Amino acid sequence: MKNGKRIFLIVAAAMLAFFTVGCSFSVSTAKISDAIMTDSIDAEGKPGNTVTAYPTDAGTLYTSAVLKNAPDNTQVRIVWIYTTSGVTMDEIVIDSGEISNRYVYASVSLDTPFPEGDYEVQYFIDDRKEADATVMFRVTDDAGDPTQAYLEDVHMTSGLDDKGIPLDSISSVQTTGTWYVTAILRNTQADTMIHFVWYDTAGDVIDEYDFNPEGATDVYIAGSLELTAVAPEGEYWVELYIDDATEPAAQLSFTVSNEAPVATADLGAFTAYSMEEAGFKVEYPSDWDIIELPDSYSAVFYPEDYAIEGKGDLNTVIIVALKDYAEGFTLADFQQAWIENTESSGLENYENVSSSLEQVNGRDMGIYEYSYQSDGYNLYTMDFFVIEGTDVYVITFTATTDDVQTLYPYVEQIVLSFDLF
Repeated sequence: MKNGKRIFLIVAAAMLAFFTVGCSFSVSTAKISDAIMTDSIDAEGKPGNTVTAYPTDAGTLYTSAVLKNAPDNTQVRIVWIYTTSGVTMDEIVIDSGEISNRYVYASVSLDTPFPEGDYEVQYFIDDRKEADATVMFRVTDDAGDPTQAYLEDVHMTSGLDDKGIPLDSISSVQTTGTWYVTAILRNTQADTMIHFVWYDTAGDVIDEYDFNPEGATDVYIAGSLELTAVAPEGEYWVELYIDDATEPAAQLSFTVSNEAPVATADLGAFTAYSMEEAGFKVEYPSDWDIIELPDSYSAVFYPEDYAIEGKGDLNTVIIVALKDYAEGFTLADFQQAWIENTESSGLENYENVSSSLEQVNGRDMGIYEYSYQSDGYNLYTMDFFVIEGTDVYVITFTATTDDVQTLYPYVEQIVLSFDLF
């Protein structure tokens, strides 16, 4: 094994970065939800009415979001951008203190009229380079009613239940059958209409139609496209317009493919995910959360109900691509070096449970399982290794011994769905 120790230490250091505070990216369990623009913020930090457009003489623009599952002193950076000119107007950093679930908010004011055009606010948790949430809005003298209808949570789904609620969230659909897009409609007015437009791979309109929500608000709405022939594989998209707007309220792209979805037994719906930068794709439980870290060729998947405050590395699945780290290694060599390094790292009450080389979906995969204790937790880790050329892909699942049996069936499906492209 040429330069085995040196290369392995580099690999180990790359993985260690996932569990180290203050590194170039974060796996904090914190997340941002319900990011909006609003017309006011009350004394408790709660937002008023949702706004999608402001008049130029608004004076002050407000944004609000909910921070969830935040470890103590999580940093939230809020950046204001005038996208029409590309100018960053302002940014602030909020410290969450010791409150794990709270509102975070900011405002920007001008003594002069705001320039007309497109704006956005970006929310970043800790030192993440990709925004955790982005809110887009406009400033115009034709802003009209600041409580006009708007859409949230727009995504493709495999179907709807008897109450019209989507069964799952998917990014790929079959070449035959029926395609469904769904969204939550907010602030519906008496005459609000939704216009759906479906496009093919060439950008030509396949179908378009109107939907009348009949004044219903804060409800799921859906559009469907029933195929009468086999659709060519490729990238398609659908646009949703509110009333007679010339710009879509939402535009969603999706993939049409002949590939059969991975069976998930009785585990519920799974969502397809791919990371172009890292070159892997996987399916994860649709009700799990995901942290995407494309600059680090990695992603983190975890169930919110099992998140442990301040322990972003527990009850999680981490997938990382270690580019150009496999040179000089066979899969067996790499796995053995990984095991030796783990055993020499001084883990409390460490025990090597098992290790093996197996075929998973036609691909060689190393598997290493071990248990140990840390900070009062009894833990169980499973590491899965795949080598492709000079790259190593590592899937790491770490859970408390209380939760490992519950979470393992989901992890098994994640590993079985893992593939490279």
